[in-house]
Amino acid sequence: MRTVKYHFLSWVLLLMGCSCENKTNLPILGETSVDPSSGDLVHYQAPDFQLKNQLNSLSNRAAYNGKIQVIDFFFTSCPTICPQMTTHLKLVEEAFADEDAVAIISYSIDPKNDTPGRLKDYADSYNIDNEKWAFLTSETDEVFKLAKDYKVRAFDDTMGEERNLIHDGTFVLVDGQHRIRGYYNGLEEVDTKRLITDIEILLDE
Repeated sequence: MRTVKYHFLSWVLLLMGCSCENKTNLPILGETSVDPSSGDLVHYQAPDFQLKNQLNSLSNRAAYNGKIQVIDFFFTSCPTICPQMTTHLKLVEEAFADEDAVAIISYSIDPKNDTPGRLKDYADSYNIDNEKWAFLTSETDEVFKLAKDYKVRAFDDTMGEERNLIHDGTFVLVDGQHRIRGYYNGLEEVDTKRLITDIEILLDE
């Protein structure tokens, strides 16, 4: 029997580094460095990836250049928080149905069972637009490294024969330059609406 726990990522992450030009802009989160050749400030970027989606096509970070991305981690057989998270992400999908610059990416943390076909069935069950919303899976456990790079909690705590997939309910907002711009409680509709407002802010940047 699988169990899922969640731990919402603290806004202490803001202390990792943030810059904003004025009060109407969103912070840029994560560590910064200085390019030794140009002296320019370089912001932390969301990780690169090469994974299969629900249409059995390979996808990578470059496919989302210039696109605002909403990220979460889930698995299709999750009996607890994942259905609620997906329902809240449907609000995001519907709010930006006609906006090509906004995409949703859901990473499966169950690569052994969440095949592209199974992800497609899950997407169909929620009447999801496969062009707007990608469900990604891998043949390895590399997704857990990706979660760490997005600075959210997801890991396999299996002991013996009883699997225990653990992840939190965080949504991550990433801009078209792959910079992290916000974290949201995906279990709360009010925070999902805040996410939608922040996406509108990014669209105006």
